[in-house]
Amino acid sequence: MVAWLQNNPKININSVGFIIFFLLTCGAILITAPNIQNSKITLSFNGNEALNHVSVQISLNTTHYRTPGTKGRQDCANYFVNEFQDISLNITQIFHNFSVNSISCQNVLFKMNENKNNIVILAAHYDSRAKATKDPDLNLRNNPIPGANDGASGCAVLLELAERLYQRLNTLGCQLWFLFFDAEDQGEDSGGYGLNGWDWCEGSNKFVEDLSLFYDSTEETFECMILLDMVGGTNLQFIAEQYSTSSLLDELFEIGRQLGYTYQFPLLRTSSSITDDHIAFIDRGIPSADLIINFWDNPLWPYHHTLNDDINSISSYSLEVTGKTLEQFIYNNYLIPESLKYSSNAPWLFDMNAMDSTIVILLLVMGFILALLGLGSYLIKQRKDKKSQVQIDSSTKKA
Repeated sequence: MVAWLQNNPKININSVGFIIFFLLTCGAILITAPNIQNSKITLSFNGNEALNHVSVQISLNTTHYRTPGTKGRQDCANYFVNEFQDISLNITQIFHNFSVNSISCQNVLFKMNENKNNIVILAAHYDSRAKATKDPDLNLRNNPIPGANDGASGCAVLLELAERLYQRLNTLGCQLWFLFFDAEDQGEDSGGYGLNGWDWCEGSNKFVEDLSLFYDSTEETFECMILLDMVGGTNLQFIAEQYSTSSLLDELFEIGRQLGYTYQFPLLRTSSSITDDHIAFIDRGIPSADLIINFWDNPLWPYHHTLNDDINSISSYSLEVTGKTLEQFIYNNYLIPESLKYSSNAPWLFDMNAMDSTIVILLLVMGFILALLGLGSYLIKQRKDKKSQVQIDSSTKKA
């Protein structure tokens, strides 16, 4: 670079600034696009089946829906049990009981392929918010929300995915955990608490505190944890969640993009740090990623913590996008022998915050402005040099 600048003395600092900004921008984009290619495999995840799972969850108890400590919460856990028993009676099920402010809560865990020692966790929360604290009608804000997207959608994807993966379980080189969290969604937002005095992610924090109870640390290890939160809404578009392990999240984005889901997994993406159920696992040293949308400032899905988070805000296509991306991820990395041909980011230890699409666009604009300034400065200097040369030539002729 230095030699090039020395050989091009008319290149000024504005042009150099543009080059630097351009390289930084290209680097930011390349970081979010790992060089991977999906294994050729037929995916069977069905978005309509997942949509039915959403519908069942929100209809189990329309008085309290799935609020912690209610019959609706218990009915939903029983629904999960029945669905997994329909897949196979040999699937291990574990109930993790705990309490928050004297209210009984329950995480539910299902294990598949326990003969494998490397564990992949697929997770979602199943509780619904006790109060619609962001509903536009202030008179309705004390009512519980259906929680069709937040978080019945993630649970629905897990239920459908479990059935599809079980069909190929004998050829998968990992143990699978399907983990449903209670007590995630009752913390304080701009409209108040879901349940007074509760924090966010109570269930996942309790689960990780007791993690040693659920596996043999002398023989079993955790490969990764993938969290699904609000993955079934209309106009689905995921963000670059910043607490997530970037190498894992970037791989999921690239898998989705290669499946053709370029809108749902944009190359230039909004980034934000979200307090969610994956954080406790990250703090435990387990690579984790949160597939989540912009729920706080999104005119295309403005139903967060409102009564309109119902079945009408859900898209079977969004559910299928999420489910097929996860299904492809599992087959890419763990289906034998196809996975042997796949170049993964595993073990997903690399972690770097991604640039927000707004920052990338700002860099491009700044670079463009610098380029214009550099070009203008260059043309003015050229004109002055040419004028000076004309004066020199004129003086020479007179002499």
